[in-house]
Amino acid sequence: MTDVLHIQTRAYPLHYTLDRTVKRVVLPGGGELHPVPGTLASMAYNSEETLEVDLTDIVRATVSLPEATIVSCRIRVLAAGAVFVAYALLHPTDLRKLDAHDLAALDATINRRLREADRALLGDVLAGAQQSGLLGHLVVPPGGAAASEWTEVDPRAVRYNCHFIAREPAWEPDCRVPKLVLGPRCQILLPYTYTWDDDPSPERINDILTMLEPADITVAQQSVLVGASVGGLRILTELARATPGRLEGPEFRRFLDSVWADYHRLDAYRVESGQDHRATYIAARETIGLDGTHERAEKLLTHVNASLLAESSLRSEQLDGRLNRVAAALTVVASAAFMLDIAAFLLPDVSGQTKAVTVSGVTLLAAGLLGATIFWSRKRNAEGGQGSQR
Repeated sequence: MTDVLHIQTRAYPLHYTLDRTVKRVVLPGGGELHPVPGTLASMAYNSEETLEVDLTDIVRATVSLPEATIVSCRIRVLAAGAVFVAYALLHPTDLRKLDAHDLAALDATINRRLREADRALLGDVLAGAQQSGLLGHLVVPPGGAAASEWTEVDPRAVRYNCHFIAREPAWEPDCRVPKLVLGPRCQILLPYTYTWDDDPSPERINDILTMLEPADITVAQQSVLVGASVGGLRILTELARATPGRLEGPEFRRFLDSVWADYHRLDAYRVESGQDHRATYIAARETIGLDGTHERAEKLLTHVNASLLAESSLRSEQLDGRLNRVAAALTVVASAAFMLDIAAFLLPDVSGQTKAVTVSGVTLLAAGLLGATIFWSRKRNAEGGQGSQR
């Protein structure tokens, strides 16, 4: 084994409330997990509580990774917005002989294999957390998966960092990475790729995960924004195709409220963390372009909200048109019945043939008026719809 510890931290964007009193999570396929309280220890002013679940034994039994050894797998459930899945790996090859781009390529290959291998397992863990009450009041994007399928996080929304911990790392950053002020032990090789000068012993995993928090909080914020954008694009696609779905304005507003609440709660890290951690956090934000992602997501979601309001208005107009046609039809029928009553009162002694002719005439007249009323109402609604499109 080499003296380099390789850690991958994935961020799954989820919007929920966290019940820290839950002590047991039952997996749908069998087995139990026991969450333990934790904290974001890099917070200097106000502690941020988490719940942590050790998945090392379960992952080793279900995930095969020939090119590396899994020494730890831990879930960290943040108070808002994201669930971290952190893998700690050791490699039989000497990673110090690779440059930054080779490290990133190796990491990407392993990440793809891990995500394919543990997808079902993590889905069971999240489902068990929901059924046990550990995660509650889940908010999913309208137009997407049903609430019962919330654990199917869109893969495009998941973001992750890779970290290499070693004593006196000698890897050179990519020349395009901006020169920024960082904490004393951190160096950014590429966006989402970090190296840390520290003891790589796996037994120190708690301290190591604390050290990585400033960079991982940024990737959690990125995943929240990307997840919201993916949900917004799905809604726009359904609107463009006039596909009926769960497209309700109030539901989307609640989703937006949860997105921005979680994003800004995570953003409080910039003022709550210690000085060294804060420097690394701000540098990581700039390197991955988090502020640009924020701006683009805000514009997209604003457009989605406007489109949903327009769709809601159109549906209201169509409903009003149908109600107007029904009211007009009822008016014509009532008028015809009234005419028949008048005819029966004025002509009490006429023959049956005359009565039949009178009833038939009134019925045909009512039918004609009813048809003309419906045709005129539909034509007017169609012209109004074309005018609104123009």
